[in-house]
Amino acid sequence: MKTKLFLLFVTVLVTVIAQPSGHADYKEESAENYDIQVFLTPEQALQQTFPDCDSIVYDEVIPTPEEINRLQKRLKRKIFEDHFTVYIGSRSGVVQGYAIITEEVGKFHPYTFIVSSNPEGEIRHIAVLIYRESRGGEIMNKRFLHQFKGKSLKNRIRINRDIINITGATMSVVTMCTGVKKVLGVIEEYYLSGKRGGDLSSLKQVQFKGKREHIEPKLLKKAIMSMGTVFDISAYISDKSEAEKVFNEVFNEVNRLDNLMSNYKTQSDLSKINQKAVSEPVACDDELAYIIEQSIQYGDITKGAFDITIGPLMKKWGFFKEQGRIPDKKELESVLQAVSYKNIHIEEKTTKSLLRGSSSEKVISFANPHTQVDLGGIGKGYAVDVAMKRLHKNGIRSALINFAGNVYASGSPPGRKSWIIGLQNPRNNKEILGSFEITGKAVSTSGDYEKFFTMNGERYSHIIDPRTGKPVQGIASVTIIADSATKADALSTGVFVLGLNEGMKLIEKLSDVEGIIVYEDDSKALRVKTSRGMKGLFKESQKAPKSDVVITGS
Repeated sequence: MKTKLFLLFVTVLVTVIAQPSGHADYKEESAENYDIQVFLTPEQALQQTFPDCDSIVYDEVIPTPEEINRLQKRLKRKIFEDHFTVYIGSRSGVVQGYAIITEEVGKFHPYTFIVSSNPEGEIRHIAVLIYRESRGGEIMNKRFLHQFKGKSLKNRIRINRDIINITGATMSVVTMCTGVKKVLGVIEEYYLSGKRGGDLSSLKQVQFKGKREHIEPKLLKKAIMSMGTVFDISAYISDKSEAEKVFNEVFNEVNRLDNLMSNYKTQSDLSKINQKAVSEPVACDDELAYIIEQSIQYGDITKGAFDITIGPLMKKWGFFKEQGRIPDKKELESVLQAVSYKNIHIEEKTTKSLLRGSSSEKVISFANPHTQVDLGGIGKGYAVDVAMKRLHKNGIRSALINFAGNVYASGSPPGRKSWIIGLQNPRNNKEILGSFEITGKAVSTSGDYEKFFTMNGERYSHIIDPRTGKPVQGIASVTIIADSATKADALSTGVFVLGLNEGMKLIEKLSDVEGIIVYEDDSKALRVKTSRGMKGLFKESQKAPKSDVVITGS
């Protein structure tokens, strides 16, 4: 009996010692005990990963000992590889993403998989190429791998918290998580940091056996009604069903923001603040506080020409009910004190609790009892930025969003380097004033295209100067091109109020901002003035070219 127990102990001990520890020296069990399952060749994996790219190059990275140590400290794990092959997909010379084919050990054996990220370092695609275990194959399921999508090194990617575990496949799930973080760490260390990848022409092209299968991207368009107008997406995609899921995510985000920022919906976060902040400080959602703080900054930049407390004046002029009227001097004077973004006070309030410890929240209050916040001049631009980030996170990089004159153009249609934007004539909706081409930029137009009224032969615009309380005269539209839709939205209104000379001075002063101002001359004829950076880019023409979108002012 003792001899049998001893032999059993020795058998168990040998089994434990034989367990692998990382890639270093695992001993494969007999091939009879498992099946090698090949799902994708490297060529197929790369084609799936970069379906819309016209070029895939590879870069051989050999980390220095210092870089290995830095990666190990960052990832809190051992790095066994002495080099990495990094694949870079691009279209028309613009990087679309990075990918690495790597291995991790499951319970006994290594499995091979590909991880790709977008240019911002967020996971776009994961697929298993070869699986060698007899168990744990559930990690190959798309439903499991989809959990990683959009995550980056900012996320901890923890099992049972960020990633749902699979019973019976725990070891494979754990090593998949660590393997994904390893790939993201390498991409961040060398490419997001700018150390490598700047000159793609010096790298070797991936050579495919035979003709590379190329999926021609197709144009998908979808639109919804939100914030009282049309929110429209046009994107070139290779997988329609996947893109439609992403579009629905974007639409949900836009509607969420409407419920946050609307001053028409009585139950929105903003409406509740407008009701209560006149009498006491009110807790404010962090995202809403951020938007309001951004608005205050643009108020400072435009010297008060952009002001989110314009609401009381809009009511006096009848624009909220679309029944234009001319208020008398006393009516305007009665609300002018309430119209100032400087009446808004946002503070960080810290509370302490024995159970929860210390926590902080933003609180907002109004210095004037009649002050009201209206985010109509910046909210749609912010929504466009949020929507485009969601598209990018999901690998859709060739897209155009149009939200009531707030446009973001990302990437380009196939075979082109940019999107064509037409600018509608503010006085004739059947004509355009001209067009220009952009990519990776946002555009916003403010103008009296639709919201105005005429009385005694005088045209009154819905864009009111918050400093005087009167509609702006002499400006027909302002178009701003900037690096964010939020910035373009706020500045298009602010510049409209500032007028031709002061508005153009501000445009020229700001970096990464260009503009087009359409104004009336002494004979009421329309004239166009462009910033220095737009000269040569804006082509005046009444004949509409084949524009991807024709923008009008909101």
